[in-house]
Amino acid sequence: MSHPFTCKSKFETLHHEAEQLRNKRLKLQQSADKAKRKGEEIYESVDKWLNEAGKAIEEADEFIQGEEQAKKRCFVGLCPDLKTRYLLSKKAEKKALAIDKLVNEGDHDPISFRPRILQIVASSVYHREALNSRVLFLKQVMDALRDPNLNKIGVYGMGGVGKTTLAKEVHRQAIEEKLFDEVVMVAVNQTPELRRIQSEIADVLGLTFDVEEIPGRANRLYERLKKEKKVLIILDDIWKQLDLKAVGIPIGDDCKGCKILLTSRDKGVLSQMGTQVVFHLDVLQDEEAWSLFEMTLADAKDSELPPIATEVAKKCAGLPLLLLTVATDLRNRESYAWNDKLKQLSVFDNEEIYAKVHSVLESSYNDLPGNEVKSFFLLCGLLGLSNIPIRSLLKYVMGLSLFKHISTVEEARNKVYTLIDTLKAKCLLIDGDKYGFVKIHDVVRDTALSIASREQHAFIGTRSGSELMKWPNKDSARISLPYCDIEDLPEGWECPKAELLLLFTEVLSLGIPDLFFKGIRNLEVVDFTGMRFVSLPSSLAFLSNLHTLCLHRCQLDDIAIIGDLKQLRVLSFANSYIVELPSK
Repeated sequence: MSHPFTCKSKFETLHHEAEQLRNKRLKLQQSADKAKRKGEEIYESVDKWLNEAGKAIEEADEFIQGEEQAKKRCFVGLCPDLKTRYLLSKKAEKKALAIDKLVNEGDHDPISFRPRILQIVASSVYHREALNSRVLFLKQVMDALRDPNLNKIGVYGMGGVGKTTLAKEVHRQAIEEKLFDEVVMVAVNQTPELRRIQSEIADVLGLTFDVEEIPGRANRLYERLKKEKKVLIILDDIWKQLDLKAVGIPIGDDCKGCKILLTSRDKGVLSQMGTQVVFHLDVLQDEEAWSLFEMTLADAKDSELPPIATEVAKKCAGLPLLLLTVATDLRNRESYAWNDKLKQLSVFDNEEIYAKVHSVLESSYNDLPGNEVKSFFLLCGLLGLSNIPIRSLLKYVMGLSLFKHISTVEEARNKVYTLIDTLKAKCLLIDGDKYGFVKIHDVVRDTALSIASREQHAFIGTRSGSELMKWPNKDSARISLPYCDIEDLPEGWECPKAELLLLFTEVLSLGIPDLFFKGIRNLEVVDFTGMRFVSLPSSLAFLSNLHTLCLHRCQLDDIAIIGDLKQLRVLSFANSYIVELPSK
């Protein structure tokens, strides 16, 4: 019978326990919010505890507010209401015990996990555009993937014919129909980056590498893929034979559940890689070419197409990339623009299809509204990558001061996304395979490089065997060396006009001569990706105009010299390992 007389202490205990729970929940909620901002997901048990704790605190607060009832006295306050005190005291004790239990259960570690990175699944375009031949072609490829006797299938065709679009259709359909436990699509490109290919496959599988060297990562990926019962790996845009085991992809008897779809311009490359069946993706026939052309023009304000429209479409020779680009250019244009485009297309024979494509793409470039978007487009091509990180573009344009009257990162970011939308509307850029990326077709990239070389004295490294065919010269203004597998950089470059230098590599042993920057002092942007530095070159201090320095995926010991770069605006160490930060 002590409850009526200990009511006050029971409420004090409940109040104390509720405050403890409130504080604990607040700290855990803050940690959970921080994890969510980092892109992590909260464990279900943590969410459940936060909800239960929140409900318990709310109920305790309401109950404590009713404490005044215990102070009632019968006979207008002359004696205590023992029954009310007894009931309140019992409930307070019960709630305090329940809250104490929640407090003891509130130690969660870890509270979150990094989810698998989901690839973007493109919506179907074949049915929307009434391309029956492409639907049939897709069915043939899907039937081959279902065949238990086939594990390596190839598709080849000329650039711009739609191989990547087909690969995306396969990717989408395989996921929707749940034909495989895992489906991964990766762009290989002209200069394969084994580390990136490994990472993109691992991201989808939820695999985290605990080693940095490519062979070690290949072993981890190999063992992980062997555990999958049914997995489809789509390797798009292969230019030369790719050693699948070097990537970490098991083949044949090593993993009978692993199927591979390869796309390439070159049938010989597919044969070298041991494809069991190969499909040739050809240009569209006239009827479907017109259907695609007309569909692209469907959003035009004036639904009446000029009489020469069918003739213009025929001059596109059934190549989807050309059809899309020309139709997009002519949407809502006057008749003189159609006549000019027809004359431009008529200069070439159908056999000169690539020259025709580049001519049309260059015309699209010339029609871009202003120098900013033109320069930005050429920068996209200069990276030498299919999937381009938008954050990298942002860092470069800030370093080059590409935009006028823009002073903050937020303003520059908004401008970058606006220009990307403009280029997408012109079919010069497309959505990337992952969020935060944008993609440029290899044919479009070739045109951009040709223009940049001519108009901006841009230099992009190309290999002959294991050696670069040539090095930048004194007129080179923008220099890009994307994954050229260079083993040594020569000392004594003389490029006084160079303002941008991009060097992406997977050769950690690649050395930078100490006086490397002596003859290229006017650089405004430098990006070294995938390198190891015991110490950064002392000549880096010569770069008095350097605004952006990116050291991505690098191993860095001594970086103290960065303190001498007084004009630096952007400094990025994304995915790098730094032994020790300088004291100042």
